Amino acid sequence: MKKKQSLCSYCGKKTCFNGDLSKVPDFCPSINYEDLLDEAKARLQESENLKMAQDVARTWKEYGKLTRVEETIEYARLQGHKKLGLAFCVGLSEEARLFTNLLLNEGFEVSSVCCMCGALSADDVSLPEDDKIVPGFRQPMCNPIGQAAILDEEGCDLHVLLGLCVGDDTLFIKHAKAPVTVLAVKDRVLAHNPLGALYTSKHIYTRINTRPPKNTDVK
Repeated sequence: MKKKQSLCSYCGKKTCFNGDLSKVPDFCPSINYEDLLDEAKARLQESENLKMAQDVARTWKEYGKLTRVEETIEYARLQGHKKLGLAFCVGLSEEARLFTNLLLNEGFEVSSVCCMCGALSADDVSLPEDDKIVPGFRQPMCNPIGQAAILDEEGCDLHVLLGLCVGDDTLFIKHAKAPVTVLAVKDRVLAHNPLGALYTSKHIYTRINTRPPKNTDVK
């Protein structure tokens, strides 16, 4: 029998938060994928995973009190990381400078690499001229694989992403050897608050449709 597709986003109670799986929806992965979740739970006992998970749990003591900047520092300190790698977007250079100052002031070593490292252009990925912003002209290209390689080469214990474009962050995470966390994502339209698009989606001027699709039986 085919298992129902997981749709936790449509579960209104989330009783799993309290450890209660007695009355969950039929699309609940906690009951449909017990085997996979048992394997995942077992993998938490692996030394490296166990320490990481414990330190995440430790940060919950200050849940709702610390900003994400502070949480990042707290987690890195709990993990015993000494050197942090900062991969940032050229458009957030000032934010990168301020964050680097903070990390240094907190006693960390820091390596920071801008997305423009290597001076790539869209021609390096054979982008058709018609797909460029201005056909016939050089279009700068981010280099997330290069950023990851450099930060790994410099021996960073943890990489922090700051404002990488959608997809560039994916490439960085895919190729990085050290663990990766995200400090902030870029959204120029909404002052780097992507969820603002969802929070305002019921307003008359919204461009996105967040109403339940007509062909679904869950709300």
